[in-house]
Amino acid sequence: MFAINKTECVGCGTCYKLCPYDAIVETTFGEKQVYEINEEKCMECSLCFKACPLRAINNEEEV
Repeated sequence: MFAINKTECVGCGTCYKLCPYDAIVETTFGEKQVYEINEEKCMECSLCFKACPLRAINNEEEV
């Protein structure tokens, strides 16, 4: 399962725009706007993982 590291995410929205399953939602972390993955909707297509310019998305199974 993929997860977005909220401390590394800068809220650019690249993952949000690319997700074909609407599995990425906007949220706040402290005072900044970031994104997180809804595990129930995620189909693990890895588009977000490959597209994140900051590599803030991790595959939790590989950790």
